[in-house]
Amino acid sequence: MDQLQRLRLFSKVVERGSLSKAARDVGVGQPAVSKAIAAMEDELGARLLLRSTRTLTLTEAGRRYYERCRQALAVLDEAQVEVSEGDVPRGTLKLHGPVVLGELFLGPATVAFQQRFPQVRCELTLLDSYVDLVAEGADLSIRLGAITDASIVRRRLGSMERLLVAAPGYLKRHGVPRRPDDLAGHRSVRFSGLPQGNALTLPWGAGPVTVEMTPSYLSNNAVTLRQALLGELGIGLVTRWLVENDLRRRKLVVVLPDAPPPALEVSAVVPTAKYTPTRVREFLRVLMKTFTNVPGMTLTPLPAAPHTSPRGPTPT
Repeated sequence: MDQLQRLRLFSKVVERGSLSKAARDVGVGQPAVSKAIAAMEDELGARLLLRSTRTLTLTEAGRRYYERCRQALAVLDEAQVEVSEGDVPRGTLKLHGPVVLGELFLGPATVAFQQRFPQVRCELTLLDSYVDLVAEGADLSIRLGAITDASIVRRRLGSMERLLVAAPGYLKRHGVPRRPDDLAGHRSVRFSGLPQGNALTLPWGAGPVTVEMTPSYLSNNAVTLRQALLGELGIGLVTRWLVENDLRRRKLVVVLPDAPPPALEVSAVVPTAKYTPTRVREFLRVLMKTFTNVPGMTLTPLPAAPHTSPRGPTPT
């Protein structure tokens, strides 16, 4: 087993957290994995992993070595993709996104993309939690909300308008809020993963007002939140596209229209800033066309695609 294979194997062991799982992934026996790791430790003169019958733990030296391995392998993989892919998307586009957004928009976008570029295979995974793109071997993740981690490489795609809404029946029984402070006396229907919890900040008068709302219904899924709002369980903060049809039919109405909540950022997260595969760039262009028809979506234009002649770059 050469040095590159051992680096890939070591990274796989760390990411899978198991010698046996890593062995299955790469198609070798567990003894071969153990032997390769032991050889690396002998060459380095340092223990990388602490192994027991049930657990596998990185040493501090192992953690530092793994970070370097990830960086080196990412650069190598990017170089291979850049040379092999060229101007025509090919290979596998592996992407992640939120469940409901994925069902309504990412799914149709991947279908349209693969119809246009049939030589690319799409692998779309929908989940409402964040993933390590390098560990997952993924190309792209679509995320909602502000990203404050400076280490994350992202491209802003736009923002989604958000509204406070409620069913007319709920407001008839509990009253219509006239100012943000009135929300403190109301029940709320909210997403359980909000970092601010029960606090809601709205623009009002001379400055923003923050109010604590009592949750009557919590869920990590936007569709069930919409159902709770239609069931008259409270006032909820939602994206416009989720409830646009309900607003048109007056099944839901906007609460405090003069105090609109801040928009929700939409970003494309990629593993590295050094190189973006052609398949990722082209998919984002297809996705932005899909987003054009989303109610309440404000788009941030993508940079122009680089032009390369069939014979190679034009000398400057």
